[in-house]
Amino acid sequence: MPAEVVVDLTAAEAAAGTAKTVAVPPDGTPVMIYFPPGARDGMVQNVELPWVDPATGATSRRTVAVAIRVVAPAGAVPPYGTPPPAPGYLGAGYAAPQQRRFSQRAKVVAVALGIVLVGGICLVPTLFRGSNADTTKNAAGDVTTTTTTPATEVTTTAAAAPPLDPAAFQSSLDAADKELAAALGNLRKASTPRAVSGAADAFAQAVQTQASALSGVTAPAAATAAHSDLVSALSALESELTSVSSSADSRSVCTGGSASAALSRADAAADLRSAITALAAADPAAKYRFGSFLPAVTKDQNRRKANGTYLSRTTGGSGELKIDNGNNVDTVINLVKSGSKKPSVSVYIRGNKKVTTGRIKDGTYQVFMSSGTDWDGKRFSRDCQFSKFDSPLKFTTTSRQYTIWELSLKVRLGGNASSSEVDPDSFPS
Repeated sequence: MPAEVVVDLTAAEAAAGTAKTVAVPPDGTPVMIYFPPGARDGMVQNVELPWVDPATGATSRRTVAVAIRVVAPAGAVPPYGTPPPAPGYLGAGYAAPQQRRFSQRAKVVAVALGIVLVGGICLVPTLFRGSNADTTKNAAGDVTTTTTTPATEVTTTAAAAPPLDPAAFQSSLDAADKELAAALGNLRKASTPRAVSGAADAFAQAVQTQASALSGVTAPAAATAAHSDLVSALSALESELTSVSSSADSRSVCTGGSASAALSRADAAADLRSAITALAAADPAAKYRFGSFLPAVTKDQNRRKANGTYLSRTTGGSGELKIDNGNNVDTVINLVKSGSKKPSVSVYIRGNKKVTTGRIKDGTYQVFMSSGTDWDGKRFSRDCQFSKFDSPLKFTTTSRQYTIWELSLKVRLGGNASSSEVDPDSFPS
């Protein structure tokens, strides 16, 4: 069969056997391949590789044909002596593709000892199998028989990669743990629902990548079962992070803190903790460590400000704003002066409470509202909503009078103020 990858070996490497890091198609994934002793120029070995479909995420295996090219010393005449290469074979004179740099996460793949020699007739068409004679009749009516040799089916048998020693296995765990800790840190820093959704998706991708990398590692014998359970638990955590992303899209979680707390209580997180505990106990001498990134079980909080607390305020006028929060959820009202992106007045109003704020400077203001549960000091962390009144409020002061506005936040039939939803990322705060 045509080779997809060409690998150069020195005569010494071919004789003794060696491992090489190879970029395999179609995406140049770095893979460590072991070439057994006795390799010869022109041989091809089939390598079984794990494959994740980028469209569906489904995991399967695929076979890559790797050709061996033995590089002779300068001035020497290589004793190839093999039949002409089959069509499509990248032979000894072909320049191998330039290798890319590889990360420490290159997978170690075990390959078969069975090697297929590529020659002019190495692959006999299967139509000859099962018959060794072709009978024809010539013009004189005589019958002639041509004898053919049945095709030999060549198979490869995958051999298990040698297990890592405990120190190397722990290094693989540490590398995965570090990447996942960084992903969780980014999730915790997210401050809007959109940012939470994006960080959760990125975290899920990181979990998928690290689970795939660890699945390509052969654990020490004592940790084989615990290692398998750990990879399965990581895959379940990836699915849970997809649910966290959906919760942010629906705004049931609004900040990285609430998303991290929700993740900590998920069944997938509990299963991962169990797998981590089992891995630590698999070899008392090694005491394998993993999972520093996983958040401890965290309950939802319900933090609130006192009714009428000013979060920010600029005074100097005589205007007043009376607010009646007829809803049962806490709300923050922001008065933003025309031409500004920062609120001149920001006041916290508890559910079913009233507030009057005065000393408002003259001018035209847009009224923005945010509501939800658990005020973390800057925003609501759960069940958040963002809106604004469609009509602005104008405050005017003269020597004889000043403006007083009254707002009722509860939707009611016959109300004279409409409101519109606001993108949380552009909400003034």
